[in-house]
Amino acid sequence: METARGRAQRRHVREKATIDHLVRDVYEPKTPDEKHTERRPTTSTGLPVEDQVRKEWKAALARIPRFLGDKRQITSVTELPMPAMPSPPRLRKRPLEANAATSAADEIDIAGCAAIAYTSEDPAHPVEHMLDGCCGPGAPRWMSARSDTTEHIVIEFDRPQTISGLVYEVEETTRERTQEVRVEASEDGGQSYRQILVQEYNFSPGGATYQREEQRFNLLQVTHLRFTIVPNKSGSGTATLTALRLFA
Repeated sequence: METARGRAQRRHVREKATIDHLVRDVYEPKTPDEKHTERRPTTSTGLPVEDQVRKEWKAALARIPRFLGDKRQITSVTELPMPAMPSPPRLRKRPLEANAATSAADEIDIAGCAAIAYTSEDPAHPVEHMLDGCCGPGAPRWMSARSDTTEHIVIEFDRPQTISGLVYEVEETTRERTQEVRVEASEDGGQSYRQILVQEYNFSPGGATYQREEQRFNLLQVTHLRFTIVPNKSGSGTATLTALRLFA
């Protein structure tokens, strides 16, 4: 029977043969007719590849301060000086007004220079809500006390006014209907009127529910301004206006 010593000796021979083969394949020079050339473990300077790369990287970092005007040595990328940010230019600026008609300086104080006549108002939504300065969706509003009824609101000026702009808002969130708004001006104390604006608004709970209208005019010596609101040009509903502003 084979002894343990004999088995160990043969295993040692096999392992040595494998190691000798690997050494020849990796480290011995290759002949010109071999299909490929292995990369040498050292560079032409005699340094290992990793040491040579590290040396060249440090040399490149040392040259950077000369380009930036800084004489201190840099040993890592994190030490690179941050370039100075340029100062913002000196600029003259001012907010741009969207429209001259909406300038507060030109707004007419309706409550202070006129009386408001009306055909109907809901006690919970009086005419004052149109002139309270609140605007946009959900703001307080005037509403008629009667449904499906054409209503009138007349602004009676204490003295004749020049009117160059008009802004008003309408909101309807619960019904699908078409509301018409007509605006007429009088220059003879309310004896006669001429129409200056007609607008229709289609409202739907699942679509448009809010409308802001801004118009420019050139009206002189206006004594009365009359609004006619038809709430049910199409569908059914109640006349309403959210906000009303006039500009000289």
